Amino acid sequence: MKSPLFLFGYRRFETDQAHAAALLNLCLQESLTLTGFETIEDGNIRFCVGLRAGRRLLRACRREGLPVRSAVGGFPRFFLRFLRRKGLIAGLAFGIFLLILSQKFVWSVRITGNERMTAGEIRQTLAKEGLEVGGYLPRLNLGRIETQTLLDAPDLSWIAIYMDGTVANVQVTERAQAPENSSKPANLIAARDGQIEELELYRGNAVVKVGDPVLAGELLVSGVYDSQTLGYRFTRAAGRVLARTEREICIEIPLFYQEKVYEKSIRGKTVLQFFKFSFNFFKNSRKAPDSCDIIEVTTGKDWMGLHDLPVSLSQTVYRPYVLQTVSRTAEEALEQAYGELEDRLGALSPEIQLLEKRISTEIGEQSLLLKCKLVCVENIAVQEEFEINEP
Repeated sequence: MKSPLFLFGYRRFETDQAHAAALLNLCLQESLTLTGFETIEDGNIRFCVGLRAGRRLLRACRREGLPVRSAVGGFPRFFLRFLRRKGLIAGLAFGIFLLILSQKFVWSVRITGNERMTAGEIRQTLAKEGLEVGGYLPRLNLGRIETQTLLDAPDLSWIAIYMDGTVANVQVTERAQAPENSSKPANLIAARDGQIEELELYRGNAVVKVGDPVLAGELLVSGVYDSQTLGYRFTRAAGRVLARTEREICIEIPLFYQEKVYEKSIRGKTVLQFFKFSFNFFKNSRKAPDSCDIIEVTTGKDWMGLHDLPVSLSQTVYRPYVLQTVSRTAEEALEQAYGELEDRLGALSPEIQLLEKRISTEIGEQSLLLKCKLVCVENIAVQEEFEINEP
């Protein structure tokens, strides 16, 4: 179908094989241009002409008594059908009204410059002063909001709010963190049992030597110096105390476990959120099953790449399930245990040097137990501050 013919409208004609030649002769007599001519089943023909030409041809067919089937199509026909749907027109008008009205409200609040504070925390502080999605723009005093936000959020040292149409761009600068008070005296104590391998001291008075066994909590390096001439002096002990330690990792994998078998999903409520207004489109009167996963899906906030739109559609879906007892073989349990062991070993600090690893497994009636004993060299020194009691 050619675009001009669709734009200005057309009339489609169809007749059977017996009257096809007579219909084409009438088209020649009326000097009509045919579009989309085709021969269909049983030798019938079909073609289209413009609306004005179609009216002339239709009158000629009635005058000659030719049996034809005709129908009007194109944009004018579509537009007339649209005008007859008053509800659709009212909905379109209401949508345009909402679009115009929505220019008076905040559509999105975008935060930049934050590192320690989350965007959600800043949005909550701004919302207390009325700056949030759905906030009425004529009532917003941006200067007052900036001042009050700095008072309510002590972690912020500067804030600026710029309105870009209906989007609030909020730029913040966080207050610099105060340096840690490192002047308080402290000792180094053992974080775990071990045997001293190496001492690397920066400050403090060592009370252990290489080869000594130590227990968790035992003093390693003292922050107190005892001088007969100057008396006691205090410092913040610092350094590394490397010790040979032992760790044990126990992993138990059950041979029987409960697995969810899902049944047909049940549709819950569907809610349209427009700014602060909610419209409930669908609500299931059925009670949610006792055993089910509840899934809430929200769509529309990032529609067509536009972020934080104030229009979204939320739908709740219930996925009922029954628990079924499933067994795993010893080989499967062992494979899973080794996989978990690798994860735990990977989570150890990279500063820990692994010297030896001994693994043993026990298979019972209900579970598989994997034990892994590690021999390591690691820094066991941790600082412990203490108070100075003046005489």
